[in-house]
Amino acid sequence: MKKLNTIPKAGQSGFTLIEILLVMLITSILVLGIRAAFSQAHLLCSKIENHRPIYQQSRLVIETMRQELACLYFPKGSEDEQLIPFSLSSLSDGTIQLSFYTLNPAWNTSSRFSHSARVSYKFSNNSQTEQRILVRAEQICSGEKTLFTQNEEVILHGLSKFNVWALDPNSDFAPDSWKGNLECKTTPPKTVKIQLKWPQNNNQEEHDFQTTITIPCQSHLPP
Repeated sequence: MKKLNTIPKAGQSGFTLIEILLVMLITSILVLGIRAAFSQAHLLCSKIENHRPIYQQSRLVIETMRQELACLYFPKGSEDEQLIPFSLSSLSDGTIQLSFYTLNPAWNTSSRFSHSARVSYKFSNNSQTEQRILVRAEQICSGEKTLFTQNEEVILHGLSKFNVWALDPNSDFAPDSWKGNLECKTTPPKTVKIQLKWPQNNNQEEHDFQTTITIPCQSHLPP
């Protein structure tokens, strides 16, 4: 019986069995690595695609509030004790309500001309579904005088938390200067901080969006 000689003789071409096995091993490792990378990329893309509605809705609400608060103004009649141009309240049951006057109501607007309006955001429980909802209300006004009827629209539902803090105009940037309850009659707050939080469920992880909006120092504007 002849003995298998794996060592090639001089002038003999080809690969040895060990070399072939080594190449197969390296190829298998590369294929497994590429497959793992592809799986991770596919999982990441699927996760981003699943979270796209949350990112879009959160960005739309935050950018709308940013544009409206950047054009916050105090009507001439705000010196009246009964008129409160900027109001923020946080109740113990988790209800948050923010109301202010703006020269740029920016939610789904199609008008080519800007107009002033009284805008409010309220985060509370829906009495029918017991789901937390964020409602935006807008009432067109001229100075401190409101015109027409108030339009309300649910702009977000499914949030686990919606928080707003305002920096007292008469204080510095100390941690205790951020107020959850604040009424401004003559001077706007320096800065407003907003938080949107989505709960964790079977299809998504918990998401927390936070932003800070600086309020321009604006004096009373004519109606």
